[in-house]
Amino acid sequence: MSNGVQHFRIRSIPLGPALVTGAWAGFVPGLFIGGVLGAAITFGAGAILDWMRQLSFTTGIDQALLPFGDRVGMLQTLQDDWFLVIPAAAVAFGLLSALIGLLTAAVVSASYGSLLTAQADARRDRRRGSRRRSDSAA
Repeated sequence: MSNGVQHFRIRSIPLGPALVTGAWAGFVPGLFIGGVLGAAITFGAGAILDWMRQLSFTTGIDQALLPFGDRVGMLQTLQDDWFLVIPAAAVAFGLLSALIGLLTAAVVSASYGSLLTAQADARRDRRRGSRRRSDSAA
């Protein structure tokens, strides 16, 4: 019959490989998400430019007076240089995600290490306590 106490053994996690694994685990999905984000940015820039052209034509108002009118050059650059914007956004978001993954792996590795140290100290104290009792009886 069990008394309901469960014992778990946590293995140590070396810090270096944990950091590399965390960085890769963050970078790969971040690269994909950043690519999608870069494509959305270039598509959005094109959609805004098209909307501004149509609004300018139908209302007869100069494009500079419309919303985003002072950003036409930047929006045009984002749309025209899509082959640079998408990889740049992917790499930037991937590196940010890699940093988050690296920090998460460091916290997990450190917390497992502190758990292991506390367990090892408790075992060592129990062994020392049992030795002292056996030494005093002799």
